[in-house]
This record gives sequence, C-alpha cells and structure tokens, in this order.
Amino acid sequence: MSGSSRISAAAEIQRRLWGTDPQAWADLAEAHNRPLFEAVLDAAKVGQKTAVLDVGCGSGLALVLAEARGAIPSGLDVSPGLLQIARDRLPEAVLREGDMESLPFADAAFDAVTGINAFQFAGDPRQALREAARVVRPGGRVVASLFAAPERSQGTAAHEAMSALIPAGRQGDHAPYALSAPGNLEAALASAGLRAVQSSEVVCTWRYRNMDDAVRGLLCSAGGVRARQAVGEQAVRDVLRRTLAQFQDPQTGTVIMENTFRWAAACR
Repeated sequence: MSGSSRISAAAEIQRRLWGTDPQAWADLAEAHNRPLFEAVLDAAKVGQKTAVLDVGCGSGLALVLAEARGAIPSGLDVSPGLLQIARDRLPEAVLREGDMESLPFADAAFDAVTGINAFQFAGDPRQALREAARVVRPGGRVVASLFAAPERSQGTAAHEAMSALIPAGRQGDHAPYALSAPGNLEAALASAGLRAVQSSEVVCTWRYRNMDDAVRGLLCSAGGVRARQAVGEQAVRDVLRRTLAQFQDPQTGTVIMENTFRWAAACR
C-alpha cells in the first residue's frame, strides 16, 4: 500500500481552493455534470458488485450513482468539507481524505477507478494515473475525464474571466485544461502503463435558475476561490455578472452554458 500521510504541495493548494462552500458546490454545481458521471461509470463498466474508487470524489454524486447500480463505492478527496457531504450521502462507503498522487489503498484493490475532472489538478498527473493503475486489478478499467479544448465550452468564458484576476505568479496553481489538448490524456494514461481502449465526449448543460445561483455556483469552484482571494468577493461577483450576461435568458433569467467534456478508458 502506498503511504497515505504524504500530501504534495499541489494537493495542499487544491485543499485550500476546494470546499470553501461545499453545500453550494453540491447544490449548484455538481449535478450539472451528471451526464458525464453516468458516461464515465458506463465506460468503467460499473455495475452490480463492482468495487469502484472515485479519485477526487468531491461531494460524492458519482459514487451515489455507482451505488444505485449496485456497486461497492469508495472515494478519495483532499477537501474535508466536500468529503463530509459525501459521507452524509454514503454512510457505508469507504471515503478517505488524501492525495491522488499517493493513494491510501492496496494494490489491485478495485475493479474500476474513475477520476472525473480530477487528474489534471495533480502536481504530477502521470504519477496520479500511475497510482490509479496500481490500485486497479489486472483487467480492470481506469476512466479519466476532463474538459475538452477550452473553445468547446461556454463555461470557459467564466473561467478565463476569473483567471484574469489572478497575479501572473499564481497562474499555475490551478490548471483545469492541463490535459485537454488532443492526445494528452491518452499519452498520460499510456505513461502510467495503461492501454487506452475507448474514448468519447459528453456535453453537459450548466443550468442555473438565476444570475445569483450562477455566480454562487462559480464562486465556490477552485477558480472562484482563487479569484476571490486575489481581488475580493465583490470584484469577482461583478466580473462574473458581466461575463455571464451573454448566457442569461432575458425572459426567464435562467443562465445556461453548454460545456463539452472528454473521457478516456484504459485497461491495466
């Protein structure tokens, strides 16, 4: 078993960025990506009695969906606030706080390992994928997902607007598109000793009932927290309102953004 106490500098940064408003994340952000969660679980062949580990499980919705399929869910996240919501949702699951670059699980412990918009936030994504490969059984699947190229998602406008508020020296702290270039994810999986077998895309609709919900949902993301720490909450709110106005229905006030995600499945 890899050591569970070591937390990398990158993981410490992510711990500070995620989970400042875990309930808002669970209520306003997480569920938008449910089509992606279902596609990843399908690709991982998660079903009855599947032992599945979700790396970067956050507040646990993907594992709730896995449990509904009859799977045996386990999760890891670096944010204690998000994990508490996951534990409330999944009282019987094994949910551990830790670093995806040093998973606190035994070799070949799982039938499937998923990382939904997670591995790109590791200090060394290839090390995180090597750990995923270590804990999946021979013949089991590792499925990783992330944003497709930035220009293929409307949410990129909000991400870029918030990122523009960050001092240049801190731009590398949070890189949601780090593996998004064509072929990068598959190359990272191969470097971890995994053989890519399948890939596809999923469009997720981020639908907020009004501008206040949209702003709050984005403020509780890691990008929102970074921007808030840099310039203060009101300045970020003002920028987000201006940026999101293009996606707001003038009749209903609903804010809608279409975002494209990629996933790749690989076998050990």
